[in-house]
Amino acid sequence: MALIEVNNLSKTYKKGDNVIYALRNINFDIQEGEYVSIVGKSGSGKSTLLNLLGGMDTSATGGVYYNGKNLLEMTEKELSYHRKFTVGMIFQSFNLIPTRTAIDNVKLPLIFSNYPVRLRETRACELLYNMGLYNRALHYPSELSGGEAQRVAIARALANKPKVILADEPTGNLDTATSSEIISLLQMFNKKHNITVIMVTHDKETANRVSDKTVLLSDGEIIKTTVNQKK
Repeated sequence: MALIEVNNLSKTYKKGDNVIYALRNINFDIQEGEYVSIVGKSGSGKSTLLNLLGGMDTSATGGVYYNGKNLLEMTEKELSYHRKFTVGMIFQSFNLIPTRTAIDNVKLPLIFSNYPVRLRETRACELLYNMGLYNRALHYPSELSGGEAQRVAIARALANKPKVILADEPTGNLDTATSSEIISLLQMFNKKHNITVIMVTHDKETANRVSDKTVLLSDGEIIKTTVNQKK
């Protein structure tokens, strides 16, 4: 059984008297440990799909199954658990809290998940060390470069040891060299720790190079799913 199965997933919204499809009859599956890229232009439905995969949105029809259980039918308590422990989110704009240091940003998910108080500092330091940011732990987001801020965001996403990383345009605000570093980090965690990575991007070339599978979206529909032969 696939780790994630998306079956006949559709999401609509109203514009005046018209019904607009944000997603229409989406079907695909993701195996545990796969690196999957969802590619498309702005407005194609990529972020909408990612929010449904993460349990941030459930106002849709069809099914988004994780280990056989439909997120669209989960209780709020079950969805909260899914968001805390199953998935880790990485955003294009980093979404770090500006008034908190790097280490405090990483500790936030640990606080919300009731991680033992005495172990939070150790866990956050370990993650920042793995990101090459141990010496930046007490710096605020405004004191970090874009690449450093995104690495803090990745550390935060990994805090509760999720099975799945959802990355929404993780290199969208970064230069080419820094983008390559962030992609390499995601690849490393995917391969070394068997973390499933689902990345939204408009960069089809990078997606095909690093992903096991590329899902091409246009106007809310899957145009093509490609299994890639990575070098």
